[in-house]
Amino acid sequence: MIHHIVMFKLLETPDREQKDKNKMELKKRLEALPGKIDVIRSMKVGINVKESARAFDVVLVSTFDNLEDLEIYRVHPAHQEVVEYINGIREKTASVDYES
Repeated sequence: MIHHIVMFKLLETPDREQKDKNKMELKKRLEALPGKIDVIRSMKVGINVKESARAFDVVLVSTFDNLEDLEIYRVHPAHQEVVEYINGIREKTASVDYES
């Protein structure tokens, strides 16, 4: 089993409400992917609830049967659409993929 974890720090916006909308939209788009990409075994998306300088805003935790399935996910057009959206709203990302 491959565990794929990605954390997103979103760009600051002049208005806090817009950043909150961006978080919710990202969550919605990510959560739609399992219905479009059948190699995803599980997916959870969370929005940070504790503010701190080192905190990220959104986290994705997903699982795949193997690295080949993770690669299928990575290049899938539905995922690439979400990546394009993310690229417009993110400051930075961090990720880890591990096997169990």
